[in-house]
Amino acid sequence: MSKFKHLFSPMKIGSLEVRNRVFMSPHGMVGLGIGTDQQVGYFEARAKGGVGFMGIASCQVTPAPLVPPGWFIRAYAREDIPAMKRIVDAAHKHGTKIFVQGVWMMADPEQAQASGMAPHTVLSDSQPRSMTVAEIKALVEAHVISALHAEEAGADGFEFPIGGGAGLQSFTSPLYNYRTDDYGGSLENRMRMVMEIIDGIRQRCRSNFVLGVAVNADDATLGGEGLSEGLGICKLLSDSGKVDWLRITARGQKPQMTHFHYPSSYMPEGTHLYAAAEVKKVVNIPVVSGGRILSAAYGDQAIEDGKCDMIFVARSVIADAEWPNKSRNGQDAEIRTCIGDLEGCFLRSCIGHPVGCTVNPEIGHEHEPPLEKASVIKKVVVAGGGPAGLQAAMVAAQRGHQVILLEKSGILGGHVTLQATLPGLEDRSDIIRWLTLQLGKLGVDIRLSTEATPALLTDLGAEAVVIATGARYTKTGVSKNQLAPIPGCHFDHVLTPEDLLLEDVRVGKKIVVCDNTSYEVGPGIAEYLADQGKEVVFVTMDSGLAMSVTEIGINKVISKRLLPKVRFIPTTLIKEIDPANVALANIYTGESTMLEDVDNIILVTSKPPEEALFHALQGTALELHLIGDAREARWSVFATDEAIKDGRRAGLRL
Repeated sequence: MSKFKHLFSPMKIGSLEVRNRVFMSPHGMVGLGIGTDQQVGYFEARAKGGVGFMGIASCQVTPAPLVPPGWFIRAYAREDIPAMKRIVDAAHKHGTKIFVQGVWMMADPEQAQASGMAPHTVLSDSQPRSMTVAEIKALVEAHVISALHAEEAGADGFEFPIGGGAGLQSFTSPLYNYRTDDYGGSLENRMRMVMEIIDGIRQRCRSNFVLGVAVNADDATLGGEGLSEGLGICKLLSDSGKVDWLRITARGQKPQMTHFHYPSSYMPEGTHLYAAAEVKKVVNIPVVSGGRILSAAYGDQAIEDGKCDMIFVARSVIADAEWPNKSRNGQDAEIRTCIGDLEGCFLRSCIGHPVGCTVNPEIGHEHEPPLEKASVIKKVVVAGGGPAGLQAAMVAAQRGHQVILLEKSGILGGHVTLQATLPGLEDRSDIIRWLTLQLGKLGVDIRLSTEATPALLTDLGAEAVVIATGARYTKTGVSKNQLAPIPGCHFDHVLTPEDLLLEDVRVGKKIVVCDNTSYEVGPGIAEYLADQGKEVVFVTMDSGLAMSVTEIGINKVISKRLLPKVRFIPTTLIKEIDPANVALANIYTGESTMLEDVDNIILVTSKPPEEALFHALQGTALELHLIGDAREARWSVFATDEAIKDGRRAGLRL
């Protein structure tokens, strides 16, 4: 008997019978191509993994020239119907129901918006003119045509959003809509266009073609009335009798409040459920909600508590396509859990890179056959037990190689383990737990407190060596903005993050944290020390905290956590350190200040590769593979993401 009361039980959405209540919310896995084997394989793996209902994300209902071509299916174009059909057929093969999400992206510089009084808030800093009524009617028709194309592709339904700060929210929200005609003013007028889309789809698609609407139920973050407005919208949709489900999010207008739209590891599970619970009180159709749902047990309890009828997940099934099946079967330890860093997924899309997953390097490879055994079985030694080394060891062992992993320290994980000691980042340790579990099952010989040396490699009879020795923060203070070592950096009270977090060096009462990496480690160390009652001064050349993660809003979360606890000195460098004081200078004005009676300085500046083994092995007959931070150290975003991908590539090359 299943331990879950609700999550894996069937339910009806309109006339559609869905096998369980796991709803894979639409997410744009950009970079996989349109209708390619990679894209189809991605969806099929999640259908096979046990998702009950899934959406094909961000299918354009109108042309979007500001979006890179090939990122999203063009639902408006008949040419893309075969691409939709390939995905639909792959999902249906495994019993999963599937809908197409149609999105007006407001990504055409020739296109107007709901009201010229409101700034454009998503893809550009501009303020287009107000739409004419004829243009509104054309946009309504574009949604209907897109739904008809989805129906022709065999999809079970269609969903469109009126939330997230883009598209149709510019009509429905009074924050955006200043119109004085029939499409502005009262709630009924602001919802008029949405209802015309719904009516058009109902009139022209088959009767059992289900229809959903995604609603941002709380727009208070940008100055709106909050839930009262959202509840009115949801009740109107439900009372129409023409909508089959509502997918509820809250507070997440992009890009201003992205940290609510894509909650990171600093945020709790179920970030949108408070709004969904209120919506359920005023509607009589299924409510789907979630927000960083990591465990099936949490989702099941949310349904039990009446907060929603289905839970939506995205990143959990990105990280592990088998999340539903493993959860249902009690295989929780086997789940490769999302670590909430948002780097391999959403952040990559922000900079135009193919989307993947920090912890799951198989994204885009799901269509490929299982790993084949190596044609020549080798004795492989992996030097370094960070994420790159662990991943390389796993793939090498899966291919039949005899693998020994050597780790110089007494613990596995490298900088992932370091980061996992920091407040809010504890879940990063899960990838090390999962990889270690897999290595144990594969029989990999793991030797801790053992440094890989040329002599030891000879003694072990190594034929191939994967050099994953990582990197270590420098004690010099050298960074991309300050290439000369800081005078006084040699003093014993000057420490690196490894000294503090991995080697347990004791520190005094007054601490200066100098961070020039623009990432989460420096602020994390400052919060870690402040929570111990230390007096912490945070110094950076940047104008703000964690500037490398601004696109995903994590800098805002970190700032709210840290600034009440520490003294923050931005746009400043350290000129000199002496045994008791730290001399500072503003990088713009040159103004000098002195921090007195400082007990310790933690330098979070750059990470030179640990490259000694690589150079020592040059000229030997060994097959060498240099990976991860030992090849190219990253001190801000994508470090773990690149390390794990590098490990996979090395394992396949052996």
